[in-house]
Amino acid sequence: MSSLLSCKPWPAVLAAALASTGLAHGQQLAFPTAEGYGRHAQGARGGTVYHVTTLLDSGPGSFREAVSKPGRTVVFEVGGIIQLKSPVQAAANLYLAGQTAPSEGITVYGDAVSFTNANHTIVRYLRFRMGHGGSTGKDAVTIGDGHDLIFDHVSVSWGQDENFSITNTARNVTLQNALVAQGLHPHSAGGLVQSTGGTSILRTLYIDNHTRNVKVKGVNQFI
Repeated sequence: MSSLLSCKPWPAVLAAALASTGLAHGQQLAFPTAEGYGRHAQGARGGTVYHVTTLLDSGPGSFREAVSKPGRTVVFEVGGIIQLKSPVQAAANLYLAGQTAPSEGITVYGDAVSFTNANHTIVRYLRFRMGHGGSTGKDAVTIGDGHDLIFDHVSVSWGQDENFSITNTARNVTLQNALVAQGLHPHSAGGLVQSTGGTSILRTLYIDNHTRNVKVKGVNQFI
């Protein structure tokens, strides 16, 4: 089996995941400080650990390859800017552990990242920057459908439509401790939250967007 993919626990991340002891009606928290509708996202429990070892757009050890299959805890052995050449679609049951990257952290730049139907996914400590070069009229980050997702300590900027949108049948989603900023002109929109299920936006700053800071319909929580 490739050294990029293993079933052995990756100490810092998996120890924290296993320490999530907040139980409610038999459900475990995504991580100890998870809150809101998406707090019970399962991530990749019982899955494998995938190591991101390159900043290249694709190929073994890339971010794109890491999120292409379900049931992976994704850890980063490199820090810096991952420049996408095309949009990325994330699979379900992922734990993207941006906090494992070296001191530079990880910026995903250049195109859209979709978490539509990426059920039970946890995303932490990542920066998403779409930019003018990405697919025309796309959101930087979008959840079109799906359930039980939580985004914690992320920043999302430079979307061409919205920066971060949660729409259609998406439900049980949390965005917490986040920054959503600088949507690109001429639209420059923070985000559209228009879903049939619950969405929690907690301690999140929307800034330097011309509109939709945030535009909301449906069942939601704001703190």
